Amino acid sequence: MSTLTGTAGMLGLTLRRERIHAPAWYGLSALLVVVVGAGILGTYPTNAARADLAATVNADAAELFLIGPMSSTDIGGLLLWRTQGIAILFLALASLIVVGRNTRADEENGIAEMLGAAALGRAAPLSAALSVAAAGSVSAGLVVAIGFTALGADPVGSAFAGAQVIVLGVLFAGIAGLAGQLLRTSRATTSVSVTVLAVLYLVRGAVDATGGSHWTSPLGWVAALRPYADNNLLALLPALALAGACVALGLRTASRRDFGAGLLPDRGGRSRATRALRGPLSLALRTSRGTILGGSAAAAVLGLLIGSVASTVDEQVSLDLGSTGPGLAPVTLHLAPQIITVLALVTLLRARGEVTSGRAEVLLAGPLHRARWLLAHAATAGIAALAALTGLGLGLGIAHAGTGGDATDIVLWTWAAVIRAPAVWLLTALSAVVLARAPRFAAATEFTVLGLLLALEFGTELRILPPEAPGLSPFALVPQLPEGAANEPLPT
Repeated sequence: MSTLTGTAGMLGLTLRRERIHAPAWYGLSALLVVVVGAGILGTYPTNAARADLAATVNADAAELFLIGPMSSTDIGGLLLWRTQGIAILFLALASLIVVGRNTRADEENGIAEMLGAAALGRAAPLSAALSVAAAGSVSAGLVVAIGFTALGADPVGSAFAGAQVIVLGVLFAGIAGLAGQLLRTSRATTSVSVTVLAVLYLVRGAVDATGGSHWTSPLGWVAALRPYADNNLLALLPALALAGACVALGLRTASRRDFGAGLLPDRGGRSRATRALRGPLSLALRTSRGTILGGSAAAAVLGLLIGSVASTVDEQVSLDLGSTGPGLAPVTLHLAPQIITVLALVTLLRARGEVTSGRAEVLLAGPLHRARWLLAHAATAGIAALAALTGLGLGLGIAHAGTGGDATDIVLWTWAAVIRAPAVWLLTALSAVVLARAPRFAAATEFTVLGLLLALEFGTELRILPPEAPGLSPFALVPQLPEGAANEPLPT
């Protein structure tokens, strides 16, 4: 039997399982790219305005690090520059999640073992997951190309911009597939894959800021295509070769390694637990410490980057969202709790994974009440949100203090971020109730509610909803520091 036997059947099953998640990730990511691009067109309607922007951006190291250079001053060049960072992050995450969920995660929860009882090759699940990720990347690339063309960009350059999106998605699908064969757990696979994404993005930013060679990072290889300027299709060949190598190595490893094992050895743990690891809360914190530390560190770095470019961006674009105050940093602070709620919900939903994997059964077989166990996971989610908000506030404060402010800015911005935590905690508590009463529908319910709250915000900004609508959101009922009111009144 071939290692790819049953790939067609696995492809159908994977498509069935991903009929909601994959279109949401890839489709919404591509639409977000188009919508963000459409939003900036009105700010720079003429070639002269775009030329001035390009001169400013390409001379600002912080802008180059955060987003990248602007290689063309036509409409397409503006769209590409403003959205390339979003495209990299969201499309890469989409591929990492789709591949990881349908490969290593299935081995952990027993689904792969059940499927393997049939005539199924060892590499068939990975092959099917990679095919779905590739199809999602192609669909996202088509949406971006059509959207940019509809916004007035050159059709040829838009096609090359879509090709960039496709290659990005395929590249990180291959990286996720290979990581899933090297490591034994889905959590470790996700952590390593996201770390690779972060490192590549940081290297790309450092190279752009310092004027180094774009061949230093695979993201630089993709950027070397330069749509709307050079349209150099050959520049994609190295990235495609790397993606192909990752896919080939991943498929070969999947066909040869032991089931449930990884090529890299596991780190041996302690023979006995420490005194600190004596209850459900300490255990939940221990198993989620990577998420908490990684989320807070990423938020701090994001705060530093945004704070360092805020003054430049505020000179280019007038931003005002909610009642926190005008400017890039206040708008970031206004949106941060809603985004960090995703981190809290993902941390809370690990409780569901503990149940389906059987690990919770071991704990609950002892003298541990179910309510106490669930409260421990809810508290851990709240701590993760608080840590991320604290990191973001510290980053913004340090950046402001270093660009003409003083030490009091650090305290002000940190407090302005931390004071928003109760809104996140409220949604986390409600999600814990749903998880307890209807665990199968918890994830869908939680993210639907969060999406509706975001729709209230943007629907008001687009004047689709009345100005009082955001008052229904808990995010509007917390103090809107640093420049907004201490609290928002309830709608009447």
